[in-house]
Amino acid sequence: MKSQQALVLAGLKLINKNKEISLSDVAKEAGVGRATLYRLYSSKEALIEAIALHCLNAFEVATKPIEQLATSTMHAFELLFELTMPLTDESQFLMSLDYFADDIPQVNDIIAKQDEELWDLIEEAKQAGQLEKSLPTSWVLNLIEGLYYAGWVQQQEYQASAKQAAALAFQSFSRAVTPL
Repeated sequence: MKSQQALVLAGLKLINKNKEISLSDVAKEAGVGRATLYRLYSSKEALIEAIALHCLNAFEVATKPIEQLATSTMHAFELLFELTMPLTDESQFLMSLDYFADDIPQVNDIIAKQDEELWDLIEEAKQAGQLEKSLPTSWVLNLIEGLYYAGWVQQQEYQASAKQAAALAFQSFSRAVTPL
């Protein structure tokens, strides 16, 4: 278990820097022997899947308190940015997942579930009059994904803190989607 976590975290770090990194490099970074690596992950694809599942779980854990803390749907969006913007490494990895594989069924199922939950929140916000009803839900969903990317760039290239990036994302989001 400890070796698995070390390999996943090392893989996340190294793959975000270089998608062509070898499994031997990941094992070395994790402080794990190659035999252990290959016993746990028979291929780079298996490690990629494990990293993707780790990233998705991190988002699930980070967003768990939103339902209890949110005082409105707009507050839920604010909390969403605030609680998940620190997950820049995980976001970067998930944004590049298509580079490695088109179809990882378990990962695709989790992403679909998370998208469905976000879709439902957007619809709920529209019904509550907190989001402009004429905006297609798919557009709002893509806007949120774009704001995550912008937040990641702000943190990586402009040394913004996760808190600053989350505030900018929510400010941009709320100004773009609230009824006039």
